[in-house]
Amino acid sequence: MRAGGRAGVVVVIAIMSGLLTSCATKPFSDRTGSLVWRRCGGVECTTLAVPLDWSHPGSGTIRLALARRPAGGHRIGVLLTNPGGPGASGTDLVHQAGDVFDGSVLDRFDIVSWDPRGVGGSAPAECGSKLDYFYEVDRSGTDTATAKANAAVSKRFAADCARDAGRRLPFLSTDATVRDMDAIRAAMDVPTIDYLGFSYGTYLGALYADRYPNRVRTMVLDGAIDPAASYADSTIRQSVGFEDSLDAFFAWCKGNKHCAFARDGDPARAFDDLMASISQETDPGTVHGEHRTLDIGEANIGVASALYGGNGADGWGALGTALNDAARGDGGPLLALSDSYTGRNPGGTYDTDTAALYAIGCLDGPEPPTLEAVRQLAVRAARVSPHFGASTVWLGLPCTYWHAPPVGRPGPIHAAGAPPIVVIGNTDDPATPYEQAQALAHELSSGRLLTYVGEGHTAYGRDDCIDKAVDTYLISRQVPAGGTRCH
Repeated sequence: MRAGGRAGVVVVIAIMSGLLTSCATKPFSDRTGSLVWRRCGGVECTTLAVPLDWSHPGSGTIRLALARRPAGGHRIGVLLTNPGGPGASGTDLVHQAGDVFDGSVLDRFDIVSWDPRGVGGSAPAECGSKLDYFYEVDRSGTDTATAKANAAVSKRFAADCARDAGRRLPFLSTDATVRDMDAIRAAMDVPTIDYLGFSYGTYLGALYADRYPNRVRTMVLDGAIDPAASYADSTIRQSVGFEDSLDAFFAWCKGNKHCAFARDGDPARAFDDLMASISQETDPGTVHGEHRTLDIGEANIGVASALYGGNGADGWGALGTALNDAARGDGGPLLALSDSYTGRNPGGTYDTDTAALYAIGCLDGPEPPTLEAVRQLAVRAARVSPHFGASTVWLGLPCTYWHAPPVGRPGPIHAAGAPPIVVIGNTDDPATPYEQAQALAHELSSGRLLTYVGEGHTAYGRDDCIDKAVDTYLISRQVPAGGTRCH
């Protein structure tokens, strides 16, 4: 399962189906540094040329799409932000800034984000537009037949990415995006940035602070990824995180009158029976007027998608309803949850989020080198996470067949010399489990852990206590007290 963006009202940022609006030229323009901004769907947009290959700047450029919501009044500086993914659109986040940030932050900061290279409007990666074959495959087993089926679709997907992305494929790494971030800062002619990153955006932020510690004023990393964890450890941690969230959903559903699934029964047993049934015989479903069938691969993704939302109407509430409908023979709601996560459009075309996820992620660290090594990891993961372990591992298989070698390596990030960095961990986060935030806060030379006790992915925007601590820190640089926990 990929790590996504914001929770609550903006969880959709991590699973966007595309750019909200193109940056149309208007009579208005404003220059900041070397950037000229133009009105664009209620905010301001521009582009910035950066080297395709930072190690050989003269070998060609790509253009990054940027968006900005100017500060409302008492401007402090630039708040650069990333919604997660990898693959989520930062320009979309700026369009939704009014729903994400408190008025005090909007008043004092230019909210600026960008589509990272390979994403949205910034030289997007492409891997073919028809991906039903990739998401419908059964990833729930660890046997040889499952391995062969997943190898076939993963090889096809990786080959399509190499064909469609062309010469861009080796240059879409997170490390290259960190260099892009500082090019954005320089182009805006500001000496330092404030930064708020969600999920995968925490990895970007930590790497930026490590490379450019003196160019950070404040930094908040919400839903943190532990950069020191190995591929195997991080995969297993995430699968256990989803398993724990599913168990919490079962407990909530059993005792909550608002849960539609297996009411007055045993939700855990009913869930296993339902998944076994879908494995044997697909459920019909209608989504956006399109008649389809719900396969087990899509069912698993639909469940995981809802778990991102935690204990809320768009999370556990939606999951209970979708499972109840599937048990009655209507797979449409689970298909809709899966589609929102994978970026599937009516007719079977997909946006480029999936392509960006792999094009970036496969360059960021070494994966198991062989199919058998991946299968053995799936066996390990399934022991500790029966519902998500195998599928989480198999979803990473395309990286084993990737046509560009990884450039990143796991290792602790210290960001020595940077100002205090606030790391937010959610105790029941399925996608980026709490121990990852604990680890990153410990590894950073100036890390400060802020804990949210609750469910769902990421914490900012869920709780007044978290929001107040973050907003106060961004504005006044008042660091939250050590050991702060928000319930």
